[in-house]
Amino acid sequence: MPAIERRRSPACERSTQECVRHLVTLPILVCVSLLPLYGDSQADVLDVVASMAAALTAVNVPEFMDAIDKDMPGFDTLRDQVTALVNQAEVTSSIEPIRNEGDDARRTLDLDWYLEVRSLLQDGPIVRRREVIHCELRKQKKKWKVVSLKPLDFFAPAKLGQ
Repeated sequence: MPAIERRRSPACERSTQECVRHLVTLPILVCVSLLPLYGDSQADVLDVVASMAAALTAVNVPEFMDAIDKDMPGFDTLRDQVTALVNQAEVTSSIEPIRNEGDDARRTLDLDWYLEVRSLLQDGPIVRRREVIHCELRKQKKKWKVVSLKPLDFFAPAKLGQ
């Protein structure tokens, strides 16, 4: 009895080639589509400092301090200064990033930070502060935390009566 040779039709070969191509490209597409879920570290740390600036304006010290690592040197001093600052005046704040370097675990920022401190008294004085603030952040349990903020006295209460 002659051996039976099985031949694939050209359509079957194309189908196999397509399957192999899909098996190779599918994992790549899945990985690329998941990238936005991991976030962009540069943008994420800017969101953290933007929320700090917004918290100053909203007189929300707990929200401001939530961005700060409790083990940061000067944590208690900073909390006391920010509390006194927002209790004595209306604060507006804006931040312009100058430098944003690092990786997905640690980032270093230089921020051109502008504060306007307006006395709560009618026709009271206004103090304007503008300084480059050096800020280091680390990712801790999927959340960015400020581990260094210098100079801290930038956030001290204003001398409005002098």
